[in-house]
Amino acid sequence: MNGLQSYLLQSSSPFADRVEGLSSTATFDVKIHNTNWLEPGEGLFQSSQCFVQMFCNATRLVTGARAPRGHQARYVNLGGIAFFAKEEPMLVRWKRGAQRSISCGFDIDQIASRATVEWNWPGFDWASALVIRNDHIAAMLRRVAAETVMPGFASSLQIETLLLGVAFELRRQFSGESAPEAIAAGKLSRAQLETLRAIAVDTPGEAPTIADLAEAIGMGGRKLAIRYRATTGQTLRSFLAESRLERARLLLPDQRLLIKQVAFDCGFKSSAAFAAAFHRSTGQTPQAFRGALLPN
Repeated sequence: MNGLQSYLLQSSSPFADRVEGLSSTATFDVKIHNTNWLEPGEGLFQSSQCFVQMFCNATRLVTGARAPRGHQARYVNLGGIAFFAKEEPMLVRWKRGAQRSISCGFDIDQIASRATVEWNWPGFDWASALVIRNDHIAAMLRRVAAETVMPGFASSLQIETLLLGVAFELRRQFSGESAPEAIAAGKLSRAQLETLRAIAVDTPGEAPTIADLAEAIGMGGRKLAIRYRATTGQTLRSFLAESRLERARLLLPDQRLLIKQVAFDCGFKSSAAFAAAFHRSTGQTPQAFRGALLPN
């Protein structure tokens, strides 16, 4: 599974994995993965720590099931955020394709102990733990990813604190205690906007559809389009088009990628179409944009 390959005990197919960021201490292990599953496959997953995985793009590649004890496994689509308890064996299956993810293994007992909190997980439904929809958790995991990819002052402490916040919010959700964010009538929350942006920018190839975005935040496509425009003054289609160019600006500094590779990764049919759209948006060609980033 995307990101979970670090913990797969058995795996039946090859994959290519690029680790975009890595941060590890005695209490946590965070990795940002860009994984390309070369063939469909399946495996058995088990972590020595609590584990949270967030898929950053809308591609539905992975399903998971609790390892059965004398019963047939029931697989569910792992979209968005999935939680796996310590030492709990899980079965995973994947399709061919590429996906970016944030994977976080963490020792909640040690982290909670430092915060003088006595920790215990409540009972919860395993199927719901594999498909978690929670804007607060998603926002915290994106902060974890940002600190991992571009570490700053006391990043390890910040990541540990954020993971404690993730655990608190998971516990509240499992206990039915999570309070919804107050949102202005007919508008989207900041966390929902961040979720839409992350999916739109992180999805490789063609942009996700409005239906993909709507499904990610549990809302109908028409309702989402209306609320997005009411919140931002921009149409969703315009936002999706801009997200392809934002993705290009993130990829172009990587000298290992040819301009045409960036074009196709951002969903353009040709390098010429990409160059024209990029120039309209930035006033620069992709080559000039990349050249301006190179040291003199």
